Amino acid sequence: MVGLPASGRAPVDDVLILDGSYLDPGDPSGVLVERHMADHFGLSTGDHLSVYGASGWEQLTVRGIAASAEYIWPARSRQEVLTLPDQFGVIFAPQPLVDALPGQLTTPQVLVTYTGAAEDPALTDTLVARAQQAGAASAFTRADQPSNAALAEDINGFGELSLMFPIMFLTAAGLATYVLLSRMVHAQRPQIGLLLAVGFPRRRVFTHYLGFGLITGLLGSGLGAVIGLLLAGVITNVYTGVISIPVTIVELRPLTVVLGIAFGAVAGALASLAPALRASRLSPAAAMSGQIAAGIGTESLAERLIPPLRRLPARWKMVVRGIGRSPVRSISTVVGVMIAVTLVLVSWGMLDTVQVLVDRQFNQAQQADALVSLPGGVDASTLSAIGATSGVASVEPLTQLPVTIDHGGQRYATELDAFPANTVMHRFLTPNGDQPLPTDGVLVGSALRNTIGLAEGDQVTLIFDGLDRSVQTRVSGFVDEPLGTYAYASSAVIQELIGADAATATTAANIQFTASADRGATMRALESVTGVAAVVDLKGLKQAADALMGLFYVFVGVMLALGAVMAFALLFNLMSANISERLTELASLRASGMSGSELSRMITGENVLLTLAGIVPGLIVGYFGAAAFMASFSSDLFQFDLQVRPTTFVFTAIGVLAAALISQLPILRAVRRIDVARVVRERAL
Repeated sequence: MVGLPASGRAPVDDVLILDGSYLDPGDPSGVLVERHMADHFGLSTGDHLSVYGASGWEQLTVRGIAASAEYIWPARSRQEVLTLPDQFGVIFAPQPLVDALPGQLTTPQVLVTYTGAAEDPALTDTLVARAQQAGAASAFTRADQPSNAALAEDINGFGELSLMFPIMFLTAAGLATYVLLSRMVHAQRPQIGLLLAVGFPRRRVFTHYLGFGLITGLLGSGLGAVIGLLLAGVITNVYTGVISIPVTIVELRPLTVVLGIAFGAVAGALASLAPALRASRLSPAAAMSGQIAAGIGTESLAERLIPPLRRLPARWKMVVRGIGRSPVRSISTVVGVMIAVTLVLVSWGMLDTVQVLVDRQFNQAQQADALVSLPGGVDASTLSAIGATSGVASVEPLTQLPVTIDHGGQRYATELDAFPANTVMHRFLTPNGDQPLPTDGVLVGSALRNTIGLAEGDQVTLIFDGLDRSVQTRVSGFVDEPLGTYAYASSAVIQELIGADAATATTAANIQFTASADRGATMRALESVTGVAAVVDLKGLKQAADALMGLFYVFVGVMLALGAVMAFALLFNLMSANISERLTELASLRASGMSGSELSRMITGENVLLTLAGIVPGLIVGYFGAAAFMASFSSDLFQFDLQVRPTTFVFTAIGVLAAALISQLPILRAVRRIDVARVVRERAL
């Protein structure tokens, strides 16, 4: 319940009325319902709802439906940016109605605006210091406000992805362009030599081949810009619809379009630069004669490092030594395979991470099935009644306290949850496994290592906002949880720290259901227990997390599909070029008596070696690339440490190797059909 002036509008953090009318001093029980809550419960103007206050349930009237900048994303706090409508909702009430609530149920806030358009860091520091001197538990800027911070993290993360993925795709496209133009220059050497011999300017040859990449880049990026503009509005509306933003603005920024097209054009020009230079520098006589410099198949590095390879049959020595005869071609193939692996692994690794961490949060750390709210407090009879409910396997009291952790003047506002020492409702996960609740001190989220510079064993001050008191304790360890940055302690430790206040602050209980329980029926039965105000389905949070990550899954899934297509196209170009550039050499081997199947095996062997040489570094680059992408989503709100399943590495390697083998099939068929007489005759001429 957020207090607003009953007469006149709030000068700071006002609301947008979507339906109905604003608060009225003549209607002291009339309230505004935030749109997320109204949509979920089907509330409209004139409906009634009840609020549990100091004197029990009080009926209120819905005067209107409102949207608030503070709750564009309905986050309860920075730790609970993911909430269920049944767990958290917002109503805006006349300030006198809020003032009538008991002090322990209210949190006074002061909202400040600055003169000028920009934030003043010096003024911010002064205000924070004075607020703390005046007893404020925490102070934060608009950027750190939970809803704004959560959306900013999401948008900034997508922003980085929207830059890095095109860079990867354009790198792959650039390499493909380089290979194709190099192949074109190779095939057109006689014509280039003739033109140069009759006085055709080298500059014209250079600009001719440079134009291939430049025009391809312009055409591709131009078409991409058009498709992107058409999809931008669709994606924006889907995004704002998912998070229920009341106003959607689709804006065309010409600079974005210009930069996108320029990005593609520059990538195409850079890719064609080397082949264009090579064409312009050809010797006319050598080019017209068809002579092509090639390396000599001397003893390879592999044979020197592994002497038994020297005893291989001649045709397999040709495979090993053939790699070193054309370093540029071999290096291009290895780099192409690395890029192909990176394209696939980055996207796949990001999907793995989200799936693994959602499982870690909701299936490993969180063991409770439901949470019941007990505003009147927890006592033995209430716990007994809850435990006796059909479908309930176990019940534990839970103390939830808003707390600010102070370490050397640096503060962080969070929630402290106190469980029984031997709790079965929550596991406290670390990189080394589970950690039990300490017998003294508290466990805190690992993000606080960087946020306020905490280390294990440090002394901290816990400021309990609702109890108007502070105590000192130590940090006993850190937990790694994907969502939020909480503090945890045992009930005994909290009892020792705050005494009798711990009992009055215990107003919730965790529930585990039996394996055969009907979840819906059990939760309805719990709601009827005396003293229970609300029941929250904690497993429903996983569904909310999956819904929140839906756009992420779609975005990264599309990138994975595009990456796989790009990887295959790149490998096809590389393998085709590797073979087609050597048709004369291969025809000579056929003329010497080598069969088509033997040639195919030799070529396949060389391509497999080059592919394997690119897969391992590609997996390494892809892993660190995915880690960098996931780090862009990480903060104290979310901890997205990269989690790649071992099978992902295996399947990526197998998939790229299979793509390389498949991509060479059309050219291998051409090799088996070589017209030996024609190729040898052309070579003789």
